[in-house]
Amino acid sequence: MNTIIKRIQNNVILTILTTLFLGITIFFISKLLADITIPFFKNYFELNNFYTKNTVFKFYILILSIITILFLNKGSLKNYGFNFSKNTNYFKLTFISIGITLGAMIVGGALFMGILSHFFPTENTNVFPKSESLIELILAIWIWSSICEEILVRGLMQGFMNHLKTKKVLGLSLPVIISGLFFGSMHLSLISAGMGVWFVCFILFNTTIIGLLAAFYREKSESLIPPILIHIIANVVGSIPLIIQMII
Repeated sequence: MNTIIKRIQNNVILTILTTLFLGITIFFISKLLADITIPFFKNYFELNNFYTKNTVFKFYILILSIITILFLNKGSLKNYGFNFSKNTNYFKLTFISIGITLGAMIVGGALFMGILSHFFPTENTNVFPKSESLIELILAIWIWSSICEEILVRGLMQGFMNHLKTKKVLGLSLPVIISGLFFGSMHLSLISAGMGVWFVCFILFNTTIIGLLAAFYREKSESLIPPILIHIIANVVGSIPLIIQMII
């Protein structure tokens, strides 16, 4: 098996295709497992809203990602981001993350939620599902989703492509670009939650920008800690409208 993995990683195209295959497979298997197990747990727990279902879904993403890393890496998590970051200024990182998140929200909001949704309106809702409590939002989205998604995208996927970081396009390495684009595309699944096309495009735009930033710092720090922090910050900033909605 190690020989096969080495042969794949010696070929750029095969590495990229394998990485995408791993990411897509884990995403959809996790979705399938969540759909199968949630009805069973409904007998014992309240699992009817978007947030609790999302928590179960992300649990499977976490477990399958770690198992896959261990399988590909001889039973070790080493070199897949499971270590302390190198030379990271977290104070600076926090302000950069807030600034880029706000900038992406303003640009994306103006383009998708303003111009395009005005000229090409859709019937579906243009809001994120309302949370029943701030604690639910913090645990399910800010923390849990951030950790699980980063372990899949920046841990497994970017880790598997890490040897391609010398190959760059517009100043960004291939692992950073592919990781960022894949992270954004994951949020296409929000359409199935009944959200409007332009609102999903708005989310897609924001998450791709944040994904590129998180991937850049994952590569720079060789750790999952900075991208998880960036993800949490982006979720916090992006949740401000939901928090206002809860208060009102």
